[in-house]
Amino acid sequence: MASWGVVAMVDEPAPLVAAFVGHHLGLGAAEVHVCLDRPNPAARDLLAGVPGAVLHADGADGWRYRDFGRRPETMNARQKYHASRILAETRLDWILHCDCDEYLQPSGDAIGTLLGRVPHKAAWVQVPVAERVEIRGQPLADIFGGAFRLPWERFAAEGGQVYDALTRQLLQNGVCGHKMGKAFVRAGRGLFIGVHHGLTQYSAARRSPDMVKGGGMRLLHFDGLTRLHFALKMLRYGLADRPDNPTAHSRARWTQIRAMGEDAGTEDCLLALYRAAKTISEKQAQALSDRKLLRGWAPGIGPRAASLLPRPPDLSAAAFDRALIAREGAMFDLIRARTGFDPQALAAK
Repeated sequence: MASWGVVAMVDEPAPLVAAFVGHHLGLGAAEVHVCLDRPNPAARDLLAGVPGAVLHADGADGWRYRDFGRRPETMNARQKYHASRILAETRLDWILHCDCDEYLQPSGDAIGTLLGRVPHKAAWVQVPVAERVEIRGQPLADIFGGAFRLPWERFAAEGGQVYDALTRQLLQNGVCGHKMGKAFVRAGRGLFIGVHHGLTQYSAARRSPDMVKGGGMRLLHFDGLTRLHFALKMLRYGLADRPDNPTAHSRARWTQIRAMGEDAGTEDCLLALYRAAKTISEKQAQALSDRKLLRGWAPGIGPRAASLLPRPPDLSAAAFDRALIAREGAMFDLIRARTGFDPQALAAK
Protein backbone atom coordinates (compact mmCIF):
# COMPACT_ATOMS: atom_id res chain seq x y z
CA MET A 1 0.00 0.00 0.00
CA ALA A 2 1.37 3.40 -0.97
CA SER A 3 2.00 6.06 1.66
CA TRP A 4 0.59 9.51 1.10
CA GLY A 5 0.12 12.95 2.57
CA VAL A 6 -1.62 16.25 1.92
CA VAL A 7 -0.37 19.82 1.75
CA ALA A 8 -2.56 22.91 1.85
CA MET A 9 -1.93 26.61 2.25
CA VAL A 10 -4.58 27.70 4.71
CA ASP A 11 -6.20 30.97 5.77
CA GLU A 12 -9.53 29.81 7.18
CA PRO A 13 -11.36 29.64 10.53
CA ALA A 14 -9.97 27.05 12.93
CA PRO A 15 -12.97 24.64 12.78
CA LEU A 16 -12.50 24.20 9.03
CA VAL A 17 -8.75 23.68 9.36
CA ALA A 18 -9.29 21.03 12.02
CA ALA A 19 -11.96 19.23 9.98
CA PHE A 20 -9.70 19.24 6.93
CA VAL A 21 -6.83 17.68 8.84
CA GLY A 22 -8.99 15.17 10.70
CA HIS A 23 -10.79 14.01 7.56
CA HIS A 24 -7.62 13.27 5.62
CA LEU A 25 -5.84 11.64 8.55
CA GLY A 26 -8.95 9.51 8.98
CA LEU A 27 -8.70 8.43 5.34
CA GLY A 28 -5.15 7.21 5.92
CA ALA A 29 -2.89 10.18 5.25
CA ALA A 30 0.40 9.80 7.11
CA GLU A 31 0.84 13.57 7.27
CA VAL A 32 -1.30 16.61 6.62
CA HIS A 33 0.83 19.71 6.15
CA VAL A 34 -0.99 22.95 6.96
CA CYS A 35 0.92 25.99 5.75
CA LEU A 36 -0.60 28.92 7.63
CA ASP A 37 -0.82 32.04 5.48
CA ARG A 38 -1.59 34.03 8.65
CA PRO A 39 -1.17 33.10 12.31
CA ASN A 40 -4.03 30.93 13.56
CA PRO A 41 -3.68 30.21 17.30
CA ALA A 42 -7.15 28.63 17.47
CA ALA A 43 -6.24 26.07 14.79
CA ARG A 44 -2.98 25.29 16.58
CA ASP A 45 -4.95 24.66 19.77
CA LEU A 46 -7.41 22.31 18.07
CA LEU A 47 -4.62 20.33 16.39
CA ALA A 48 -2.06 20.31 19.21
CA GLY A 49 -0.77 16.81 19.80
CA VAL A 50 -2.63 15.26 16.83
CA PRO A 51 -0.27 12.70 15.22
CA GLY A 52 0.29 13.50 11.56
CA ALA A 53 -0.88 17.13 11.78
CA VAL A 54 2.08 19.29 10.74
CA LEU A 55 1.56 23.05 10.98
CA HIS A 56 3.98 25.44 9.30
CA ALA A 57 4.13 29.13 10.18
CA ASP A 58 4.26 31.52 7.23
CA GLY A 59 7.89 31.91 6.22
CA ALA A 60 9.22 29.58 8.90
CA ASP A 61 11.62 28.06 6.35
CA GLY A 62 12.94 31.50 5.37
CA TRP A 63 11.57 30.99 1.84
CA ARG A 64 14.76 29.10 1.06
CA TYR A 65 13.27 26.46 -1.24
CA ARG A 66 14.81 26.86 -4.71
CA ASP A 67 16.64 29.93 -3.35
CA PHE A 68 13.47 31.95 -3.59
CA GLY A 69 14.53 34.21 -0.73
CA ARG A 70 11.34 36.19 -0.22
CA ARG A 71 7.62 35.67 0.33
CA PRO A 72 5.84 35.12 -2.99
CA GLU A 73 3.43 37.99 -3.55
CA THR A 74 0.35 36.17 -4.81
CA MET A 75 -1.76 33.44 -3.29
CA ASN A 76 -1.20 31.09 -6.23
CA ALA A 77 2.56 31.54 -6.09
CA ARG A 78 2.67 30.73 -2.38
CA GLN A 79 0.52 27.64 -2.94
CA LYS A 80 2.98 26.37 -5.55
CA TYR A 81 5.91 27.16 -3.27
CA HIS A 82 4.52 25.27 -0.26
CA ALA A 83 3.27 22.28 -2.24
CA SER A 84 6.51 21.87 -4.21
CA ARG A 85 8.67 22.22 -1.09
CA ILE A 86 6.75 19.58 0.82
CA LEU A 87 6.90 17.25 -2.21
CA ALA A 88 10.68 17.73 -2.43
CA GLU A 89 11.18 17.04 1.28
CA THR A 90 8.74 14.18 1.89
CA ARG A 91 9.63 10.55 2.49
CA LEU A 92 6.12 9.50 1.52
CA ASP A 93 5.22 8.04 -1.85
CA TRP A 94 2.62 10.62 -2.85
CA ILE A 95 1.56 14.17 -1.96
CA LEU A 96 -1.82 15.72 -2.73
CA HIS A 97 -2.09 19.48 -2.98
CA CYS A 98 -5.56 20.91 -2.38
CA ASP A 99 -7.33 23.69 -0.52
CA CYS A 100 -8.95 23.66 2.90
CA ASP A 101 -12.41 23.53 1.28
CA GLU A 102 -11.54 20.40 -0.75
CA TYR A 103 -11.86 16.86 0.61
CA LEU A 104 -10.83 13.52 -0.86
CA GLN A 105 -13.55 10.96 -1.55
CA PRO A 106 -12.31 7.45 -2.45
CA SER A 107 -14.40 4.95 -4.39
CA GLY A 108 -14.53 1.98 -2.06
CA ASP A 109 -10.87 1.07 -1.49
CA ALA A 110 -8.43 2.92 0.72
CA ILE A 111 -6.51 5.82 -0.83
CA GLY A 112 -3.20 4.00 -0.35
CA THR A 113 -4.55 0.97 -2.20
CA LEU A 114 -5.82 3.12 -5.07
CA LEU A 115 -2.46 4.89 -5.36
CA GLY A 116 -0.68 1.55 -5.32
CA ARG A 117 -2.57 0.61 -8.49
CA VAL A 118 -1.44 3.66 -10.43
CA PRO A 119 0.89 2.52 -13.25
CA HIS A 120 4.55 3.04 -12.36
CA LYS A 121 5.06 5.26 -15.39
CA ALA A 122 2.46 7.75 -14.15
CA ALA A 123 4.01 10.57 -12.13
CA TRP A 124 0.76 12.19 -11.03
CA VAL A 125 -2.97 11.66 -10.78
CA GLN A 126 -5.42 14.37 -11.75
CA VAL A 127 -8.17 13.94 -9.16
CA PRO A 128 -11.44 15.19 -10.69
CA VAL A 129 -13.70 17.56 -8.82
CA ALA A 130 -17.29 17.28 -7.61
CA GLU A 131 -18.85 20.47 -6.29
CA ARG A 132 -21.21 20.64 -3.32
CA VAL A 133 -24.66 22.02 -4.09
CA GLU A 134 -27.64 22.49 -1.76
CA ILE A 135 -30.98 20.96 -2.70
CA ARG A 136 -33.65 23.45 -1.69
CA GLY A 137 -35.96 22.13 1.01
CA GLN A 138 -33.40 19.65 2.34
CA PRO A 139 -31.72 21.03 5.49
CA LEU A 140 -27.99 20.59 5.94
CA ALA A 141 -26.80 18.70 9.02
CA ASP A 142 -23.56 20.73 9.08
CA ILE A 143 -21.36 22.79 6.78
CA PHE A 144 -20.53 19.65 4.76
CA GLY A 145 -24.09 18.61 3.93
CA GLY A 146 -25.66 18.61 0.48
CA ALA A 147 -25.22 16.78 -2.82
CA PHE A 148 -22.39 16.94 -5.35
CA ARG A 149 -22.66 17.95 -8.97
CA LEU A 150 -20.08 16.95 -11.55
CA PRO A 151 -18.68 19.11 -14.35
CA TRP A 152 -20.94 18.94 -17.39
CA GLU A 153 -19.11 18.77 -20.72
CA ARG A 154 -22.22 19.71 -22.70
CA PHE A 155 -23.32 22.47 -20.36
CA ALA A 156 -22.97 25.25 -22.92
CA ALA A 157 -25.26 23.44 -25.36
CA GLU A 158 -27.65 21.71 -22.95
CA GLY A 159 -27.56 23.68 -19.69
CA GLY A 160 -30.75 25.51 -20.62
CA GLN A 161 -32.63 22.23 -20.18
CA VAL A 162 -31.97 22.43 -16.43
CA TYR A 163 -31.00 25.98 -15.45
CA ASP A 164 -32.45 29.44 -16.08
CA ALA A 165 -30.52 32.23 -17.78
CA LEU A 166 -29.19 33.79 -14.56
CA THR A 167 -27.77 30.52 -13.27
CA ARG A 168 -26.18 29.70 -16.63
CA GLN A 169 -24.27 32.98 -16.44
CA LEU A 170 -22.94 32.03 -13.00
CA LEU A 171 -21.77 28.51 -13.93
CA GLN A 172 -19.05 27.21 -16.21
CA ASN A 173 -19.22 23.58 -17.24
CA GLY A 174 -22.08 23.26 -14.77
CA VAL A 175 -20.10 24.26 -11.66
CA CYS A 176 -19.42 27.50 -9.80
CA GLY A 177 -15.75 26.93 -9.07
CA HIS A 178 -12.97 25.18 -10.94
CA LYS A 179 -13.49 22.08 -13.06
CA MET A 180 -9.83 21.01 -13.25
CA GLY A 181 -9.46 19.04 -10.03
CA LYS A 182 -6.17 18.85 -8.15
CA ALA A 183 -2.89 16.95 -8.40
CA PHE A 184 -1.73 13.89 -6.46
CA VAL A 185 2.00 13.82 -7.31
CA ARG A 186 4.44 10.95 -6.90
CA ALA A 187 7.54 11.88 -4.90
CA GLY A 188 11.05 11.23 -6.15
CA ARG A 189 10.36 12.10 -9.79
CA GLY A 190 11.76 15.64 -9.69
CA LEU A 191 8.34 17.19 -10.22
CA PHE A 192 6.70 20.29 -8.76
CA ILE A 193 3.09 20.97 -7.84
CA GLY A 194 1.14 23.87 -9.27
CA VAL A 195 -2.29 24.95 -8.14
CA HIS A 196 -3.96 22.19 -10.18
CA HIS A 197 -1.25 20.15 -11.92
CA GLY A 198 1.97 18.20 -11.62
CA LEU A 199 4.70 20.27 -13.29
CA THR A 200 8.05 19.43 -14.90
CA GLN A 201 9.35 22.98 -14.33
CA TYR A 202 8.90 25.19 -11.33
CA SER A 203 9.00 28.52 -13.11
CA ALA A 204 6.74 27.55 -16.02
CA ALA A 205 3.28 26.00 -16.15
CA ARG A 206 4.59 22.99 -18.05
CA ARG A 207 2.55 19.98 -17.03
CA SER A 208 4.05 16.53 -16.80
CA PRO A 209 2.56 14.33 -19.53
CA ASP A 210 2.89 11.23 -17.33
CA MET A 211 -0.57 11.57 -15.80
CA VAL A 212 -3.64 9.44 -15.21
CA LYS A 213 -7.11 10.79 -14.48
CA GLY A 214 -9.24 9.77 -11.57
CA GLY A 215 -7.43 6.92 -9.93
CA GLY A 216 -10.67 5.94 -8.20
CA MET A 217 -10.86 9.24 -6.31
CA ARG A 218 -12.87 12.45 -6.33
CA LEU A 219 -12.16 15.79 -4.72
CA LEU A 220 -15.25 17.24 -3.07
CA HIS A 221 -15.17 21.02 -3.43
CA PHE A 222 -17.12 23.10 -0.92
CA ASP A 223 -16.88 26.39 -2.80
CA GLY A 224 -18.33 28.42 0.03
CA LEU A 225 -19.09 26.49 3.21
CA THR A 226 -21.96 28.87 4.05
CA ARG A 227 -23.74 31.75 2.33
CA LEU A 228 -21.51 34.19 4.20
CA HIS A 229 -18.34 32.28 3.32
CA PHE A 230 -19.22 32.32 -0.38
CA ALA A 231 -20.09 36.02 -0.32
CA LEU A 232 -16.84 36.90 1.43
CA LYS A 233 -14.84 34.97 -1.16
CA MET A 234 -16.45 36.83 -4.06
CA LEU A 235 -16.33 40.25 -2.41
CA ARG A 236 -12.68 39.80 -1.47
CA TYR A 237 -11.83 38.82 -5.05
CA GLY A 238 -13.62 41.96 -6.17
CA LEU A 239 -11.19 44.25 -4.34
CA ALA A 240 -9.20 45.25 -7.41
CA ASP A 241 -6.35 46.79 -5.43
CA ARG A 242 -5.73 43.63 -3.40
CA PRO A 243 -2.55 42.12 -4.93
CA ASP A 244 -3.01 38.81 -3.13
CA ASN A 245 -6.02 37.81 -5.24
CA PRO A 246 -5.72 34.79 -7.56
CA THR A 247 -4.17 35.67 -10.90
CA ALA A 248 -7.02 34.47 -13.12
CA HIS A 249 -10.73 33.75 -13.02
CA SER A 250 -13.14 32.08 -15.42
CA ARG A 251 -15.85 34.08 -17.17
CA ALA A 252 -18.48 32.67 -14.82
CA ARG A 253 -16.39 33.50 -11.73
CA TRP A 254 -16.03 37.09 -12.89
CA THR A 255 -19.81 37.21 -13.30
CA GLN A 256 -20.22 36.00 -9.70
CA ILE A 257 -17.68 38.54 -8.43
CA ARG A 258 -19.24 41.48 -10.22
CA ALA A 259 -22.80 40.52 -9.34
CA MET A 260 -21.93 40.19 -5.65
CA GLY A 261 -20.08 43.49 -5.67
CA GLU A 262 -22.88 45.38 -7.36
CA ASP A 263 -25.52 44.11 -4.92
CA ALA A 264 -23.42 43.76 -1.77
CA GLY A 265 -25.55 46.17 0.20
CA THR A 266 -28.85 44.48 -0.63
CA GLU A 267 -29.63 41.31 1.31
CA ASP A 268 -32.39 40.11 -1.02
CA CYS A 269 -30.14 40.40 -4.07
CA LEU A 270 -27.31 38.53 -2.36
CA LEU A 271 -29.66 35.73 -1.34
CA ALA A 272 -31.02 35.52 -4.90
CA LEU A 273 -27.49 35.24 -6.29
CA TYR A 274 -26.60 32.53 -3.81
CA ARG A 275 -29.79 30.65 -4.60
CA ALA A 276 -29.05 30.77 -8.32
CA ALA A 277 -25.38 29.82 -8.06
CA LYS A 278 -25.26 27.39 -5.15
CA THR A 279 -28.66 25.70 -4.82
CA ILE A 280 -30.93 23.58 -6.98
CA SER A 281 -34.58 22.53 -6.77
CA GLU A 282 -35.63 18.90 -6.37
CA LYS A 283 -36.72 18.94 -10.02
CA GLN A 284 -33.27 20.15 -11.07
CA ALA A 285 -31.65 17.54 -8.84
CA GLN A 286 -33.64 14.83 -10.63
CA ALA A 287 -32.68 16.24 -14.03
CA LEU A 288 -29.00 16.21 -13.10
CA SER A 289 -29.29 12.71 -11.64
CA ASP A 290 -30.89 11.49 -14.87
CA ARG A 291 -27.81 12.78 -16.69
CA LYS A 292 -25.49 11.12 -14.14
CA LEU A 293 -24.25 14.55 -13.04
CA LEU A 294 -25.33 14.51 -9.39
CA ARG A 295 -24.12 12.30 -6.55
CA GLY A 296 -25.62 11.88 -3.11
CA TRP A 297 -22.39 10.96 -1.35
CA ALA A 298 -22.30 11.19 2.43
CA PRO A 299 -18.56 11.75 2.98
CA GLY A 300 -18.80 11.72 6.77
CA ILE A 301 -16.29 14.54 7.15
CA GLY A 302 -17.50 15.77 10.55
CA PRO A 303 -17.72 12.34 12.25
CA ARG A 304 -14.40 11.24 10.74
CA ALA A 305 -12.64 14.35 12.01
CA ALA A 306 -14.32 14.06 15.42
CA SER A 307 -13.07 10.49 15.80
CA LEU A 308 -9.45 11.68 15.58
CA LEU A 309 -9.42 15.11 17.17
CA PRO A 310 -9.20 15.48 20.95
CA ARG A 311 -11.28 18.68 20.71
CA PRO A 312 -13.74 18.24 17.83
CA PRO A 313 -14.92 21.59 16.45
CA ASP A 314 -18.52 22.73 16.14
CA LEU A 315 -19.25 22.34 12.42
CA SER A 316 -22.71 23.90 12.40
CA ALA A 317 -23.24 26.76 9.96
CA ALA A 318 -23.93 29.22 12.78
CA ALA A 319 -20.72 28.35 14.64
CA PHE A 320 -18.68 28.50 11.44
CA ASP A 321 -20.04 31.93 10.53
CA ARG A 322 -19.27 33.24 14.02
CA ALA A 323 -15.70 32.00 13.66
CA LEU A 324 -15.48 33.53 10.17
CA ILE A 325 -16.67 36.95 11.37
CA ALA A 326 -14.24 36.85 14.30
CA ARG A 327 -11.28 35.94 12.07
CA GLU A 328 -12.11 38.25 9.16
CA GLY A 329 -13.20 41.33 11.09
CA ALA A 330 -10.76 43.68 9.34
CA MET A 331 -11.69 42.37 5.89
CA PHE A 332 -15.40 42.68 6.61
CA ASP A 333 -14.86 46.25 7.82
CA LEU A 334 -13.05 47.10 4.58
CA ILE A 335 -15.74 45.51 2.42
CA ARG A 336 -18.51 47.21 4.43
CA ALA A 337 -16.85 50.61 3.92
CA ARG A 338 -16.63 50.11 0.16
CA THR A 339 -19.87 48.28 -0.60
CA GLY A 340 -22.22 48.57 2.38
CA PHE A 341 -22.14 44.79 2.93
CA ASP A 342 -23.33 43.65 6.37
CA PRO A 343 -22.01 40.16 7.22
CA GLN A 344 -24.71 39.64 9.84
CA ALA A 345 -27.35 39.79 7.08
CA LEU A 346 -26.10 36.50 5.59
CA ALA A 347 -24.75 34.81 8.72
CA ALA A 348 -26.47 31.59 9.73
CA LYS A 349 -28.42 31.82 12.96
